[in-house]
Amino acid sequence: MIEKQQFIIIGLGIFGATIARELTQLGHDVLGIDVDEERVNRLAEDITHAVIADVTNENTLIEINAGSYDAAVVAIGRNVEATMLATLQLQELGVPKVWTKALTTQHHRILERLGSNRIIAPEYEMGVRLAQELNYPMVHDYLGLGDEYFVVEFHTTDDLIGKTIGDIIDDVKVEALVVKRNQEAHSQPDVNWKIRSGDRLVLGGWIEDLRKLVRNL
Repeated sequence: MIEKQQFIIIGLGIFGATIARELTQLGHDVLGIDVDEERVNRLAEDITHAVIADVTNENTLIEINAGSYDAAVVAIGRNVEATMLATLQLQELGVPKVWTKALTTQHHRILERLGSNRIIAPEYEMGVRLAQELNYPMVHDYLGLGDEYFVVEFHTTDDLIGKTIGDIIDDVKVEALVVKRNQEAHSQPDVNWKIRSGDRLVLGGWIEDLRKLVRNL
């Protein structure tokens, strides 16, 4: 069972509010902060705590004892200065994990120097994901695990029906992790598993091997 944690979400626009609600639904304690009273009031009943506060005031994060929280997400919209100040203060207060939303490439570089543990660029990341899906229509979803290793979910096309997994991955270094059939997931399917219409394949491998596989499909 995942241990209950305490999170601070700074900036309660669509991005920040979504994170705050989801973490609350997962059973964690969430403190949401925004200077906009309407945003705070809108979220007040959905998360553990929601307060109106200005994090550019260096006393704000001290007064809420931010250093006692397990992690913080700085999801401020267009105020680059506020994002940088909040990130720096959270680091100085000893918050173990500080994730920050970046607005531009230059902003990304500055946040790296300020010590943000993870820098999020949702528009960029979503753009890359959509481009990949448009380029490879059979790709339903994918997840990067670092060092160019990916887990990818494929739709089965008509050309694959009747083939075995061994036929599909025969000449590439790709591992079959799961086959989704109807409402069931079959893990570690062997190479003799025969593909049916509607199956989805979850495969893992290095990016170049996966690209080769897609080209072969």
